[in-house]
Amino acid sequence: MPASSKVKDAVSKANTASEDGDYDLALNTLRDAWDDELKKGDQVVLIRTAGMIHMSRGQADDSIRRQAWKDARRNLERAQKLDTGNKETRRQLNSLMSMMDESGIYVGRGFSLFANGEPTPFGLLAMFVSGIILLAIFGQGREIIDSFGEAESNPAAEGDTVIMTVSYYPHQGAQKVTEDIEIQLYPDDAPNHVASFIEHVSNGMYDGTSFHRVIDNFMIQGGDFQNSDGTGGYASGFYGYCNGQQAASSQDCSPTSYTLPDEADNGLLHESCTISMAKTSQPHTGGSQFFLIPEDSAPEWLDGKHTVFGSILSGCDVVTSISEVPTDDGDRPVNPVVLISAVLISE
Repeated sequence: MPASSKVKDAVSKANTASEDGDYDLALNTLRDAWDDELKKGDQVVLIRTAGMIHMSRGQADDSIRRQAWKDARRNLERAQKLDTGNKETRRQLNSLMSMMDESGIYVGRGFSLFANGEPTPFGLLAMFVSGIILLAIFGQGREIIDSFGEAESNPAAEGDTVIMTVSYYPHQGAQKVTEDIEIQLYPDDAPNHVASFIEHVSNGMYDGTSFHRVIDNFMIQGGDFQNSDGTGGYASGFYGYCNGQQAASSQDCSPTSYTLPDEADNGLLHESCTISMAKTSQPHTGGSQFFLIPEDSAPEWLDGKHTVFGSILSGCDVVTSISEVPTDDGDRPVNPVVLISAVLISE
């Protein structure tokens, strides 16, 4: 949907000020145009433009480049969060990440920790420190740098993030590539699912597992650390259910039968670039398996049945690419899609 005339005018004036080198005026112009009642599309345009102005500021002055591009990234990731399918936002964010890589700026999160199977410079260190700079999405006020208004259609309180490093073959005859997918978790909306997922991640249960089920225009599914074929996996602890049946205590079943109570009525939808819990058709049967939804999918028929417990901050294009790999019987990839590691980045 086209931006409103008010937002278009603000963006035009801000871009003119930016071209003249008056970046503070440009940002103030965008701030003045902000209104919590703006439509999501207008909010995305304002926030993305702020990110682009920070990009220009960093390009113009290498003495502040690191901070300026960090601010740019915060804004662009915020805009992407508001509208995960916006191609222009993704294009600008990819452009920024390329510039940061070329300049040797490895701050925050969302950059590739591996390239063609080898760690990038500072990659291993970054896996431990990348949580330092977290995205401030739901702050107060109208400041563009830390927050650009509070309103959002489906707000979700943020928690820890997880960086998944995956390897796969994009198509037959291609060389294997290694990429990162960063996932934001929502503990306030799905506390049991997030707690179980985090514990599995922390215990290394997902490391070396496969995405055993891949369906183009739908999702990619993994997390079966037990059988690697979609028939295994269980919750990290006792959450009141054993194979979908409510139980009084953990003594009522074996740990391999632990399942999660559904939290599918939390208001989070199966939009593109989200993570949801896999389970059987019966309620309360989620365990360790999860699925990631690519850019070209929004399986709304799963809303209210499966529990969405996070979203993909960066690397959704990787998920989309994996969803398009060749498969054979049972939607299993012809060439293995491996989750090399899942690393928790705490707040």
